[in-house]
Amino acid sequence: MTGGPPAAAQGRPIDPAEVERELSALWMAEAEARQREGQVRPLGRMLLHTLVAVARDRASADAACQATAALYARQPARTILVEALEGDPAETLEAWVTLQCTAAQNGRDYVCGEQVALEARGAEAVGRLPGAVLPLLLTDVPSFLWWQTGSPFGQPFLKELGPAIDRLIVDSFSFPDAQAAIADIARAIADPHFAAIVSDLSWSRLAPWRYHTAQIFDATALRAYLPRLRDIRVRYYAGSPILAWLYAGWLASRLGWELKSRAAAGMRFAGGITVRIEPLPAAGEMQPGFFAGARLEADDGAVFEVRRLGTACAVTHQTMGELRTERVVPLKQESLTGWLGHELDRLGPVSTYEAAARLLARS
Repeated sequence: MTGGPPAAAQGRPIDPAEVERELSALWMAEAEARQREGQVRPLGRMLLHTLVAVARDRASADAACQATAALYARQPARTILVEALEGDPAETLEAWVTLQCTAAQNGRDYVCGEQVALEARGAEAVGRLPGAVLPLLLTDVPSFLWWQTGSPFGQPFLKELGPAIDRLIVDSFSFPDAQAAIADIARAIADPHFAAIVSDLSWSRLAPWRYHTAQIFDATALRAYLPRLRDIRVRYYAGSPILAWLYAGWLASRLGWELKSRAAAGMRFAGGITVRIEPLPAAGEMQPGFFAGARLEADDGAVFEVRRLGTACAVTHQTMGELRTERVVPLKQESLTGWLGHELDRLGPVSTYEAAARLLARS
């Protein structure tokens, strides 16, 4: 492990106490450079939020740096990249600041995002991180805390920073235990002393699959099948089953099913409804744990299916007696930048996600 800022960041190391002063100097230098170039439109310091991204290793820090920088054109913000290296024998806390400027999405304005990288080495330095981050949170705009990998619950950093943030973004896909992840998230959502809204990149990963499933039943004649669904099979590529469970929780909570029992391989609901969570062998470019599809069967044998076709398409299929229809639709490119941007666009709680988490957390 070598020191220094994440790969996509630049600048010189400074004392964390000098971050604001250094940022002001960078803004002034950028404005003067534009003036010398003959730019007419003034450079405005427009920042929509503060995003604190916590990484436990350099690879995660680099990924966060690249993902957030890619969002500045439509979501200019102050990003604080926190790299916490507790096991390092050194005891250092260093900062780097950069200004990343680009053309806005409207093609006319010029926007800049602030990027602050904080690297803490050693347990004592990691313990000082909340005190270094808190003064850097912008006032009058939302503050997001993005915990990139693993569970943040029970971590001292979250305990100290929690009261100051508006939204906690986790990635349950990276939690080592899917059931424990759901239980932790449901507890945080229900905790009246935890004010931050909890959101999950896994929910964004599932967005196209929820949409395509709902679209199957858009027609009035097919909507009548929703209360008649009895046998559900949710499939994922062998790995973490969290996406499959969240999809099942979404379906069950939206349809108002009453949970009777839950096991490692599925759930049973009132009215004879069963949900099975089934792993498939990972093949080709399919990432382990990714959603593979769902098969919904009604009481008269009608089958409604949505499934992944390669990495770029989804297939919806319907069989009702002798009538069979199939539709292939393109999938948007799946990326960390896209999932994160989706969550940063949200300001209020996601009621469907919270309902799914509550249902899945029941014993």
